[in-house]
Amino acid sequence: MEIWFVWLARLLFLGIFLMAAGMFFRAWRIAVRKDMRYVADWRGRSLPNGAQWAAWVLSINLIAAGALLAIGLSVLVVGLEFVVWTGLAGLVLWSYYFMLRVVVNWANRPDKA
Repeated sequence: MEIWFVWLARLLFLGIFLMAAGMFFRAWRIAVRKDMRYVADWRGRSLPNGAQWAAWVLSINLIAAGALLAIGLSVLVVGLEFVVWTGLAGLVLWSYYFMLRVVVNWANRPDKA
């Protein structure tokens, strides 16, 4: 195995924890600080009437962050293989993206205005 691939895999593994931390931070800002700027899509664009959608975005962030953290810890504890943990992390991240897209589409419906 090439050494660059090993370092790339290590960076990817550390990225799981960094992404989970970012999601937990966003959830904390929504739940504790009541900062509705973080009720946003994946690009950070705030949703109209953020308070109405705060629970959904909070739940999505908590579930995705918990899943990423569980994947990262299971790599350390159980020793998941590279293909397994990268596939699971990809599934979680794509699910996070698409669930936020669903919430954004619901929030921007014309009949909600």
